[in-house]
Amino acid sequence: MNRATLEERFLKITKIFAKLGGIWPNQNKFVKVILWAMVDISMVSSMITQTARIIHIGTLDVVIEQSSLIGAAILMIIKHGNYILNATKLESLLNDMCEDWATDRLKEEFEIMTTYANRGSFLAKFYFVNAGVCALLFIQMPWSARLFHVIKQQNTSPPMIYSIPGYYFVEDDREYYYYIQLHLALCIYVVLVVFISCDTLYMILVQHGCGLLTVAGYRFKNAVKKNSFIAKYSETKAKEIHESVWYSIQAHQRAITFLKKIESAHVKYLFLTMGIIVVCVSITMVQIAMMEVCFDFYKFIGFLLVQLLHLCFLTMQGQFIINSSDEIYDTIYEALWYNTHPKTQALYALALRRSLTPPRLTAGGLIELNMESFSEVLKLCASYYTVLKAA
Repeated sequence: MNRATLEERFLKITKIFAKLGGIWPNQNKFVKVILWAMVDISMVSSMITQTARIIHIGTLDVVIEQSSLIGAAILMIIKHGNYILNATKLESLLNDMCEDWATDRLKEEFEIMTTYANRGSFLAKFYFVNAGVCALLFIQMPWSARLFHVIKQQNTSPPMIYSIPGYYFVEDDREYYYYIQLHLALCIYVVLVVFISCDTLYMILVQHGCGLLTVAGYRFKNAVKKNSFIAKYSETKAKEIHESVWYSIQAHQRAITFLKKIESAHVKYLFLTMGIIVVCVSITMVQIAMMEVCFDFYKFIGFLLVQLLHLCFLTMQGQFIINSSDEIYDTIYEALWYNTHPKTQALYALALRRSLTPPRLTAGGLIELNMESFSEVLKLCASYYTVLKAA
């Protein structure tokens, strides 16, 4: 499968949004700079107006309301900056992925890789839908409130609700209401683009690495056939099996190297992301607990759910790697290695020993990403929520 087919089949959503965010390899450098500037200017301007509102009003409710939204903007800048700073590593990962698909393989191996690529594509689509729904919730809120006001035919001015509250250094917001809404819609669009492009690329790369591990396990398991006991008497057959096992070890090492590259490109970013998510989720929970049921209430409920899904998607990828690593250990152990030459048995022993220290995705090298860490982070968020609520 060539690169164009691969991108069209499994990377379509990621490529579209990555190009909009200026982080896709081989883009025109001038276009990239323009897109980077648009992302940074929109986010910095949004953070300035939100911070100005905190300073202008200065109440605890406003601090809580703005903090989670400012945290999301900071997180977006970190994501975008990470993919800009690690552009070379990410391009190398995509090139390796294309090389893996261009390599001649058995039909069964292609089926394994296709299964994992389809899973990555499905996760990307699911993430896209959830992020899009959250963005729509924020954008439609002001217009829904005004529409509801018109339907009720009230003899008052329509409500001045903003997608993201902020202070724009003007005395009368009504005069600039539509310009402000346009700016906020642009900010939400930029956040949507960056989150989808960065996170879906991360998920697809991890799924490809899991596919490589499973392919290596398939090779280990099928290197020795059921009737291979004749290898004890046939030097040619023994040599052939030995080469097959060596070929399997190379595939295993390539998968490990690929996954290590992924962690190298994301390790610091994931650590910062986990910390910001803990703070944002805790603050959003406090905010929801303090709110009455209104339009904003449902907006922030959706915001909280998307934050939790974001955390789940990040940690889930580490769990996928753990599961694939456990599977390759089992397949090596279950292979008919005892029917092979002692030299080949030594290769199986080495591969089994290597599988005892499998690759892992970590946040800063300190937090191993898996579903257990997901539950621990949720407990931490609940603890911070309790402290903040009591304060």
